[in-house]
This record gives sequence, C-alpha cells and structure tokens, in this order.
Amino acid sequence: MVDRFVIAAAVDRLIYGDETHFDPADARALLEALPHQRSPWIQLGIAGRLSGGSTKGFAAGVGDVSIKDDKDRKFEYSTATDAYTRAGQWKLMWIGKRTRQYVEIEQVMSDATDDGRGALICYHADGTPLRMDIRVNRSFSLLWSPVVIMFPGWKPWKTPLETP
Repeated sequence: MVDRFVIAAAVDRLIYGDETHFDPADARALLEALPHQRSPWIQLGIAGRLSGGSTKGFAAGVGDVSIKDDKDRKFEYSTATDAYTRAGQWKLMWIGKRTRQYVEIEQVMSDATDDGRGALICYHADGTPLRMDIRVNRSFSLLWSPVVIMFPGWKPWKTPLETP
C-alpha cells in the first residue's frame, strides 16, 4: 500500500527545502515508498492550447450575432500516464536501469511547457542518492507555423547533504 501522505511530505522537503542540498534520508524514503513498476520504454507527450470557439447566428430584431468564447482550451496527453503515482500536488515515476535508479517528480497542476516544474533524483543501483536535477525545456518553432516543439532535459540542481 502506497502511503501518499508520506510521499508528498518527502517530496515537499526535497523540493522546497535547502536551495542547493537535500536530505538523503528523504530521497531514500521516497525511493522505498514508490511502487517499482516497469516504466514505458519511450515517453511521448503532447500539450497544447486552442483558442476559444465562437458561435454565429441571427437574432430577431437584432440581426447577425456573434458570440466569442475568450477561454483557451487546453489539452495534454502522455504515453506514461499509467506509470505515475499521484501524491498531493506531485506525479512521481520510478525508472529502473541496470546501474542506476531514478525518480521523476512533476507538479500536477503545472503547465508542461514551464521550466523548473519537474525534478529527477538519480540514485546508485543500491538506492544511495547521487544528485537531483531540475527540468529545463528546449524548444524550436516550425517555420511559418504556430507549432512549437519542446524537448525536456535536465540540468544539475541539488546534491545530497554530507552526513558526519
């Protein structure tokens, strides 16, 4: 049974604690609390916004009428949706490799295009935390098109506190 309160509290301390370091005990507790299910071989996602719709018609005594919806419609899809564990404001996924383990952390309500709204904790195979990286997005626009393609990446952020 996954204790989502324990997971959410550990992630809050890891993310919002010290600016340059994190407690390795919290990172180990997070790794132990998450289910170690197989993550997708490749993760693909799409997110976007469409402008609000409009309706046109004819009203008696008024003439042609047009009503425009100012709200943008947002959509998001990911092939890794089933691999995530939800805990509080966080989505977490365990990723296991031969010599390393990773825990990917993402804020649920964040925009997928925002930098800094995700983190990746890297562990040795034995569960000892190595570092925490922060998500950065690299993007480019297709010529003469409103389409922007983004590739998420990681840059170093925090290191584990040294224990005396």
